[in-house]
Amino acid sequence: MSAIVKYTGGGAIAPALIGKVKAFDSAPEMLTTFQGYYGFDPSAFAGMSEEELGAFVDSVEEIKFLIDNLDKLEKHVNDYIDGVVKYNEFVARCVKAGAKGMEKIDRATLDVFLAWKGWQANTKKLAKDSDVGVRLLDQEVIDYGDLAEYDLEISLQIVANRLVRQKEALSQKPETEAANYAERQAAQEAKSEERNRIKDLFAYGTRGKYGLPSSSSPQLSPAANNATNNATNNATNNATKASGWLKNWGGKAFDYFSGK
Repeated sequence: MSAIVKYTGGGAIAPALIGKVKAFDSAPEMLTTFQGYYGFDPSAFAGMSEEELGAFVDSVEEIKFLIDNLDKLEKHVNDYIDGVVKYNEFVARCVKAGAKGMEKIDRATLDVFLAWKGWQANTKKLAKDSDVGVRLLDQEVIDYGDLAEYDLEISLQIVANRLVRQKEALSQKPETEAANYAERQAAQEAKSEERNRIKDLFAYGTRGKYGLPSSSSPQLSPAANNATNNATNNATNNATKASGWLKNWGGKAFDYFSGK
């Protein structure tokens, strides 16, 4: 590239061309639109100073340098964009995985919470069952004690009633024995009397030993009558003695059982 020769004059570089551009007369909006797109007025070059023109040329050189490296810059831009996209995709995958993990963590947290509540409920049930079991056992002991006491009372009543009957029997035994003894003695005396009467019949007949008149009813001889009276008196005396002895013995037995 040829070296730029510095213009040594002053003012505009081409003052003769100032105001000679008629291209925008019919469409002045086009100049505004052009400036909006490219940032400069092409009809203003003739009126530029050398400093302004030099600045314009410098900017063009900078643009040319940039253009020469656009492929490299484009690669960097694409790499930058691709990196941002991939990083966002990475973040999205992390968030997605994290969301699934959070669901699992929440489920695990819920399972632990429910397990804890289940354990507490089971503990309360066991405590209630234990309380009921203990109360039932206590009640069984109380019922057993009541039944044992009731059985003891009944047994004591039975023993007491048996003792009363035994005492009554012992109290009545002397009189009973005396009566039985008297009956046996009377029976023996009657039998002996009957034998003596029969002997008198064999010896004296119906008139008796002393010639007593016979009668329709059997009559005893004086000897038989005396024997009968003696036997009766003896039986009575013996029965009385036996009764007195048995009474005394029964009284002692009664005193022994009654504790007197």
